Amino acid sequence: MDRLSRGVPVGLDEFKHKAYTSTSRYVTGQAGSLMHRVEPGGSEYNYASAAKGAKVLTYNKEAKGASNILNRDKDKYLRNPCSTEDKFVVIELSEETLVDTIEIANFEHHSSNLKDFELLGSHVYPTDSWVKIGNFTAANVKQAQRIVLPEPKWVRYLKMNLLNHHGSEFYCTLSVVEVYGVDAVEKMLEDLISIQDKRESLDEKKTVVESDAAHEEQSVEEADITIGTAPDVPDPVEEVRHQLQVNRMPGDTVLKILMKKVRSLDLNFAVLERYLEELNSRYGDIFKEFDKEVGDQSAVLEKIMADVTSFYSSKEDMRKEIDELSSWKSLVSVQLEKIVQENTLLRLEVERVGRNQLHMENKGIVIFLVCVVFGFIGVIRSFADMVINNTCREFCSDKSCSWFYLLLSCTLTIFILSL
Repeated sequence: MDRLSRGVPVGLDEFKHKAYTSTSRYVTGQAGSLMHRVEPGGSEYNYASAAKGAKVLTYNKEAKGASNILNRDKDKYLRNPCSTEDKFVVIELSEETLVDTIEIANFEHHSSNLKDFELLGSHVYPTDSWVKIGNFTAANVKQAQRIVLPEPKWVRYLKMNLLNHHGSEFYCTLSVVEVYGVDAVEKMLEDLISIQDKRESLDEKKTVVESDAAHEEQSVEEADITIGTAPDVPDPVEEVRHQLQVNRMPGDTVLKILMKKVRSLDLNFAVLERYLEELNSRYGDIFKEFDKEVGDQSAVLEKIMADVTSFYSSKEDMRKEIDELSSWKSLVSVQLEKIVQENTLLRLEVERVGRNQLHMENKGIVIFLVCVVFGFIGVIRSFADMVINNTCREFCSDKSCSWFYLLLSCTLTIFILSL
């Protein structure tokens, strides 16, 4: 029987990673450390969304429906004849953004997909000094595809130069452009959180330094001088404390940090709840399958036990039959020996009978020949007497009758032997 294939449930860390990935909680660039801003519902914040205040400022004169790329509507798109040169579009983002990832898509089936394009960025508009972000190549697919920038860039305005396209349709279309990253406030909150973590780490280091200083006080000859108060040795803990006091966080920033912490805890709690539900479901299915497998194995085991019992019973019957066969073989052997002896005696008797028969046949042949001879003599004598005497009365005399009787007896003997 094939064993049930059951996968081991994933650990909490792996499940959390999959949960974050499935909800697009963050996307890392080359550095792997940038976390995108998210909506309250958990989805990523799109800085190129018209609903957030993003706008299409300008585009080439042949383009139609350029503002449609800021709305995720599959039936609306930016359209350009593929033969047009210098196709471009300029987008004003909703905020000053550290751009890390862009997402583009073309959902129009009867058109050519964008292939190579160039991204430029700027903090002001209009401008003649665009900063090049990079050249990128999109796949020839009718679905959304993400492109991670080699290095995140701070920009407010994005310019896309559409260089060429896949296929040979008349129109080249682009359905959506989305921009992901973090704005200045989000970046500041991340920096402040890292400062808090650094302060906690330095508090721990301060405790260690004070403990070491207390031990050193016992070994120093001048008890009134300690390491922490030496005029020529700076205290790193005091410097960090002074720096933190200078960069003291205002109340609204602390509130934002606390709200972000609460949001992170809420998200982690939701992930943990989903993980426990999945564990419960997975283990429930595993136990059901295990019970079913145990039941099947019990049925198979019972069948095997029944087969073993039947085999033992068959073995006993076979042993009895073998014993009977052995006794029958012994009996047959005795009878066969007896038959062989009787056959030997019978063969001797047959040989004796054969010899007697041959002897009798030889005697019969002799008697037959004698009877033939005497019969022939009797016939000749009788005819001779009849011819000589010529009378029947004389033929019937005693002397002639003897020859006649001899002929008759020889004739009867020959007749009897010929039967």
